[in-house]
Amino acid sequence: MNVLRTPTAVAIGTRVHPDAHGVDPAAWERLVGADNFYGSHRWVRSTHLASGGDPVITASESGTLLGVLPTWPGEGDDDEMFSLPGILPGILPGTAADVDGGRQLWLGTRRSVCNELLCVRGPQRRPVLRALLGRALELAADRGDDGVVMAYLAGEDALELAAAHPRARALLHSADTYLPVPPGGAGELSARSNRHSRTRRRSELRTFQRTGTVVKTTRLTEDLVPRIADLIAQNRTRHGSSGGPRAVLDALNAQRATGLLDHAVAFLGLRGPELVAATVCYEHGDRLYARYFGYDYTTAVPTNEYFQLGYNAPLDYAAEGGFRRYRTAISAWDVKVRRGARLTPLAAVVLPLHGAVCTPARQREHNITAAGHWRELAGDHPLAMGPEWASWESPLP
Repeated sequence: MNVLRTPTAVAIGTRVHPDAHGVDPAAWERLVGADNFYGSHRWVRSTHLASGGDPVITASESGTLLGVLPTWPGEGDDDEMFSLPGILPGILPGTAADVDGGRQLWLGTRRSVCNELLCVRGPQRRPVLRALLGRALELAADRGDDGVVMAYLAGEDALELAAAHPRARALLHSADTYLPVPPGGAGELSARSNRHSRTRRRSELRTFQRTGTVVKTTRLTEDLVPRIADLIAQNRTRHGSSGGPRAVLDALNAQRATGLLDHAVAFLGLRGPELVAATVCYEHGDRLYARYFGYDYTTAVPTNEYFQLGYNAPLDYAAEGGFRRYRTAISAWDVKVRRGARLTPLAAVVLPLHGAVCTPARQREHNITAAGHWRELAGDHPLAMGPEWASWESPLP
């Protein structure tokens, strides 16, 4: 166990576990925030059951768990969403072998597009983050990697993590989305929109209703899971992903083993007895998370099922259940913003074994430019950009 001694003489010990199984679930969950469902012990444990174990770094003091840092190997250059050149194409120096074309140890949950730090609050937070980052660098060196990266990290958390190491850089690269849940659900949200949007929503609903599709809300029963897995796999294949129904089914079965499916709800599109579409969401505190959408492209033509099952039905469910936010994740940002979604910054903290990925001045330049891109995307929807963007638009360090 490595020990870091802070100026306050608090000894913080770090340890590398082979996977999440060896970490006390209750102590882990005490570090999980309202918006960190994908950092929960159950979710991380389910990814290890489905895809194989990945090392987990912990930081403790006097037997008390203070921080947790899951890791995974990333996808190299095979997946632009999980490679440094893919998420930061303009920031990496083309001649730096230790960054561009190298291998990084990825921090956070496997293939998560929304990470938050699992760490105590208060005066111990920065020393704990420093200890976790230091142990992550050691693990990367032991594995023959060239550094570490924590991508899709909530903006304020990214700034905190980067501040824990002088060579770390926080670089804005994406945005998460959520919808505040109004008491009246989807109907109230639509009523708040402009006339053009309301007309478009009504047209979408009429087109959907003409198909005769019925929306049903249900828990994920054991017999339903394979059917939904096939639809999810079809949708992934249509959008260029691989893995097939078996990989999706393995993931859902792993979630059942960890108890996650007890917190899942499915919104189904049924045409007669046939299941043609489904959205799967997860409940976490007062948040509802959209995770999967599936469609049977072999038997039906899409007719606004995505909007009815991915927006209207979940918003109504969230309103009835007292949820405050509906988390809709990345991609299709412009469509989501037009439907009332808020954008929140996601950044990557990049820390090579040697040197830095860029200068502080280049970091500021990049972040100001990237934040400007998101403000342009928000367009005439100023409420989509909250005060948390100010830190990324400022020319100050």
